[in-house]
Amino acid sequence: MPFDIKSFLSILANQKWYKGQIISVYEVPPQKARFASLTPPLPRKIESYLTAKDIQLYSHQAEVIRKVREGKNVVLTTATASGKSLAFILPVLEKFCYDKNATALFLYPMKALSYDQLKSLYDMEREMGLAFNIAVYDGDTPKKERGRIRGQSRLILSNPHAFHQYLGWHRLWERFFRNLKFIVIDEAHWYRGIYGSNVALLIRRLRRILRYYGSDPQFILASATMADPIEHANKLVGKQFELVDDDGSAHGKKTYVLWDTGANPSRSEHQQAADLFAHCVASGMQTLCFTVSRKMAELTALWAGEKVPGIAPYRAGYLPEERRALEKDLKEGRLRGIASTNALELGVDIGGLDAVVISGWPGMVASFRQQSGRAGRSGQDALVIQIFFNGPLESFLLKNPSYIFANPSEQAIITLDNDYILKNHLQCAAEELPLEKKDEEWFGAGYIEAVKALIKEGSIHLVTDYIGIRQKAFRRSKKYAYNGKNAARKFNLSSFEDGEVKLICDGDVLEVLSRRQAIMEAHPGAIYLHQAEPYRVKEFNLDEGMIVVEPAKNNFYTTTLSRTDIMVNKVTRVEKHGRYNLYLGRVSVSEQIYGYMLKTYDKVISHYDLDGIPPVKIDTVATWIQIMDLKGIPGDLEGGLHAAEHALIAVTPLLAMCDRWDVGGVSIINGYGGKPAIYIYDGFPGGIGIAERLYSHFGDLAKRAYELVKECDCKDGCPRCVMSYKCGNNNEPLDKHCSIKILELIAGKN
Repeated sequence: MPFDIKSFLSILANQKWYKGQIISVYEVPPQKARFASLTPPLPRKIESYLTAKDIQLYSHQAEVIRKVREGKNVVLTTATASGKSLAFILPVLEKFCYDKNATALFLYPMKALSYDQLKSLYDMEREMGLAFNIAVYDGDTPKKERGRIRGQSRLILSNPHAFHQYLGWHRLWERFFRNLKFIVIDEAHWYRGIYGSNVALLIRRLRRILRYYGSDPQFILASATMADPIEHANKLVGKQFELVDDDGSAHGKKTYVLWDTGANPSRSEHQQAADLFAHCVASGMQTLCFTVSRKMAELTALWAGEKVPGIAPYRAGYLPEERRALEKDLKEGRLRGIASTNALELGVDIGGLDAVVISGWPGMVASFRQQSGRAGRSGQDALVIQIFFNGPLESFLLKNPSYIFANPSEQAIITLDNDYILKNHLQCAAEELPLEKKDEEWFGAGYIEAVKALIKEGSIHLVTDYIGIRQKAFRRSKKYAYNGKNAARKFNLSSFEDGEVKLICDGDVLEVLSRRQAIMEAHPGAIYLHQAEPYRVKEFNLDEGMIVVEPAKNNFYTTTLSRTDIMVNKVTRVEKHGRYNLYLGRVSVSEQIYGYMLKTYDKVISHYDLDGIPPVKIDTVATWIQIMDLKGIPGDLEGGLHAAEHALIAVTPLLAMCDRWDVGGVSIINGYGGKPAIYIYDGFPGGIGIAERLYSHFGDLAKRAYELVKECDCKDGCPRCVMSYKCGNNNEPLDKHCSIKILELIAGKN
């Protein structure tokens, strides 16, 4: 970078729109590269390629290769742009050189990443003078090419969504599967929550089929930094892993600026982001600005482009050739700035940049590190500006930056115990290969009960065994097949299949919502945001699975009013702490919408009643506290419990890789056992592991919630501490001071 960042910040502080928004500046010193050699060396053609490219192996790359040579499964967690791809490509190509039949499967969370990697692999294959018939195989692959790829390719790039559909046709893949030596899963931190839990069971289905063909491949996972990466890898794949996390790559000094938009309330958060973006570009820095939505990517590029040339937007939805052209222009320096959604967070090759502006907290420390990792050319200084909006989690992080820079990232949550998810995958597995008792090895302790439930439902049926005798009980020799066709098409890996509802405008489908999402966000009269554009609901028909909307012509938005009831079905764990008890268990939650408010900014325009809306009911998992001793807790107890509930939910993403809306909460004066109680529950049928994570770390959760509320400068509560804009009770009642005492008790502060 041809200028001094301190001078840049000094000039920034003199801009007319600067009102003291810089809260803190954090510097990471430069790091020199650490290299390592291999004994024995890589095959001659690979070594010649590396020499011609002047590539020396970083220490972590060499360590991955050594462990793979030893037959280990490896999870690699190093920084963005640290050469993770080369670390897993080289041992695969080495194996190919010595085993002429070996095959490998690379899985990416998005199609675009497969095609980005394909070009690099083509170039590498050509320059090495090798031929591995590398190919992408997904829904976009021409049908006429598919047979050739399955029959000839040794390295196939794909994604879990595609393989979810292909496993039912595994006999077409026999050659590839019999010789499969490696499965590489890139961006492994992406597999969390519903998607991650589905992919974990998909991988077990795949491994079950591979064993049928006599194959047991090694796994290599590459990931952003996260808490407990080995545990995550074990859960995702079902094998033991070894960790490589000592990053040997070089980087220059990186300066992080934390920016509080609340210091200048006269200018919107998004306008301030555009100001900073334009100022970085005008100062000579090639800059990437991450935005919260597709619409804001377009608007941020538009607003910044009015001040400085050479800026463009980038988002999903563009044609592949448009995205490739933008990536090339950015990498070759013709574009000086690009505003993007998180589509550029993952490993698309755009080279190193001088600066990154992150407009809005990206939700997780792991995502922050991925996005900020886009800044920095080898050996040069780089700048990252994190813009915080006006919310509780953002407020907490502004005042406690150590949670961003010093603490390990959040844990990626995966569950293998969700009955709904398991039954979906067992139907697929039964269609792929008949189910047997021994398959409990793949699908865990809930397997037998889930199979019995599917038999009772008629989803699977007994098949005749090899000597033609029909068995009468689910014993070792019994086999069950799927009672239908195309089980994989009946559910999506990214969501629960609880009835799809189409959002339609002018005859076009804008979006497909779950039934629950439709009720909660697109009810009659609602203003629904699609890609940051408001639409008003005209027709609401759940029976037909259709909601008709029209563009809204004002800046209004709606929030629902609802009542939540919760019933404990089973306590699975309990800890007694004297003045309060902590529980984990299975619960039934029912949320009934009875009205909504029409708002503009924070002003309520009007209230509307809603009749005939069915309640949203889920059986899920919750953790909850039961307060046994109210001594020293003053004020409005109902308001204090409610405010503490909001604060606990607000900081949940600091412990689990989830959105704060992935969990729900309810607080009751006469709760469990007739005592005051606060419940936090997974917002998905059967639970996805968030409640279990919170139960195990409830002290940490309460400590952070306490710090959030205690350190807020407001008098009686505000959107930065105890208010929630999605509260079904319109943030009533709330008692900030009472909540501080409740959180103080739970956090062990008194």
